[in-house]
Amino acid sequence: MNYIETVEKYAQTVVTVGLNVQPGQTLVINSDIDAIDFVRAVTKAAYERGAHNVIQKLTDGPSRQLDFEYAPVEVFETVKQYKIDEVNDFIEQKVAHLRIYSQTPELLKDAAPDKIAALAKASGEMNKDFARAVGRYDFSWCIVAFPNDKWGELVFPKEKGEAAKLKLLDAMIKAVRVDKEDPVQAWKEHNDNLNARAERLNELNFDKLHYYSERTDVEIGLTKGHRWLGASTKNADGVEIQVNMPTEEVFTSPDYRRVNGVIGNTRPLAYQGAIIDDFKLTFKDGVVTDFEAGQGYEVLKNLLNNDEGARRLGEIALVPDDSPISNSGILYYNTLYDENASCHVALGRSFPNAIEGGKDLSKDELFDKGLNHSLVHVDFMMGSSDLNIDGVYEDGSTIPVFKDGNWVI
Repeated sequence: MNYIETVEKYAQTVVTVGLNVQPGQTLVINSDIDAIDFVRAVTKAAYERGAHNVIQKLTDGPSRQLDFEYAPVEVFETVKQYKIDEVNDFIEQKVAHLRIYSQTPELLKDAAPDKIAALAKASGEMNKDFARAVGRYDFSWCIVAFPNDKWGELVFPKEKGEAAKLKLLDAMIKAVRVDKEDPVQAWKEHNDNLNARAERLNELNFDKLHYYSERTDVEIGLTKGHRWLGASTKNADGVEIQVNMPTEEVFTSPDYRRVNGVIGNTRPLAYQGAIIDDFKLTFKDGVVTDFEAGQGYEVLKNLLNNDEGARRLGEIALVPDDSPISNSGILYYNTLYDENASCHVALGRSFPNAIEGGKDLSKDELFDKGLNHSLVHVDFMMGSSDLNIDGVYEDGSTIPVFKDGNWVI
């Protein structure tokens, strides 16, 4: 395939598999302007599938850098009511949402940490109702990525400009199965495998998991009635969607109160335009009580101080070391991709559907059952080829789930 054919096939796969756009539906696309070729292709594919309207909301990386260089911190702290009203209107209309990551991972590496923290907090406040609706799958949503020159150069330092972008695009296309003759069928088979893994874990019904490797030694409790989930899901109207492309994980939300031990990252975390790396978090009774970082310490500190829930876990996800993205040997500096090369956990907000009947429970009821709430949800990678995970039953007996980074059940 040439570039245009590749972009069009990718767009068609996202519209069909990811969003499953329905006739008469409105779609909102949030993207950096660097992905404009892909945005246009998705727009066309959505209309051809019967979309009523496609709304493009574009940002520009270099302009964002200027905001952080010149605007006072008060600008980033401010939540505009018209933005909240727009978000709530989208929720009410059940508008489909596509997020396209195309921002250079280190775009804001020189930005003031207090401005990054202010933006994260304000964004979380503005989108709190949206985040809850997303967690309940009230509407169709999907997150994907598209490369740009600078991102390509970061991932492939020996390549420059357009060549770097195209090499990164080629890697992404393989990861999202668009290189297959029939991507839709390829995704169906992949989802069947992941959903079978999730069902097996639900049958085992562990009380907690014990993770241990060179960088991690932690016990993570599971809630009563917890549910492991696979890649695909259905929205509130019964439409099947694929919320992350790519995905290699099965996941659930842990009991935020029962996390004890140390978790060390194994891949850099790109967060709010900065990189956090070589960090460890110490948990006691579910709360981060100590932390260290070789890079991005202040950014990590501000993340953890976002709100009380930012120091607790909201997700655990199992990804084998023997998986396509891991085997590629590529470090993307992007959580959407890097989390699918490694087991990972997330600080912050839990998923309501990760517990039986969770979609019908209030935030306080979910919290009482052990599901965390927070304005943030930030995944970081902690899996490795030496990671072992044991499933622990209430009577203390154990069986291995992962050995040397891979499934054994």
